Amino acid sequence: MPNWRDEYLVNLQEAERNNPVNRDLVAACSQLADRVASLEAEKAVLAQKLSSSSSPSHTSTPSSPLTTTSTSPPPAEKPPPSSATAASATTPNIAQLRLELAEALRSKGQLEARFKSSDLQLQTLRSKSKVDDKRIHDLTAERNTLATKLKDRNEELVGKTKLLKEVQDENLTLTMEINMTEQKAKKVADENKELVDRWMKRMAQEADAMNLSNEPGHRNGR
Repeated sequence: MPNWRDEYLVNLQEAERNNPVNRDLVAACSQLADRVASLEAEKAVLAQKLSSSSSPSHTSTPSSPLTTTSTSPPPAEKPPPSSATAASATTPNIAQLRLELAEALRSKGQLEARFKSSDLQLQTLRSKSKVDDKRIHDLTAERNTLATKLKDRNEELVGKTKLLKEVQDENLTLTMEINMTEQKAKKVADENKELVDRWMKRMAQEADAMNLSNEPGHRNGR
């Protein structure tokens, strides 16, 4: 088989390995390559048969009429039936094979164009895939970094929330203690005020009694 066909099939197989989507295209190309090879083989065989069958007709030459001395015509020799029959039989086959070969070559050209287009799309997708892979890698790294920072921030918030709750509980306790202390202080102040009032009242009574006892009429009555 020609080298271009081997290379073509190798490229198709590689494309199939890289991109399984082209499986139908690869199968069609393989069938087309086999058909082209079969047609070329049949063409070579028929050409060989045609050349071998037409060579005796070219080598056999009829006797020249100038060398004939008798007045009677020479006996007519029948042409070999094999060469004429083979030529007439193989001519339509060759024409048909040429048409089939031309159609196969046209289909091959179309498939090659589709293959090149698919290969170009594959290369484009590979390039885009590499860019996307790099972008995904960068985004994954950034996501992991942000996830770590978010975890640290959540732990920090949990700690601060716990600390705030402790401070609030402590403030509540202190407020209750202050309220109790203020209540006690108010009670003590009220008691002190009551004691002072009672003492002042008593002192006033004693002063009034002393003043009354020191009056002149009170002394004469004694």
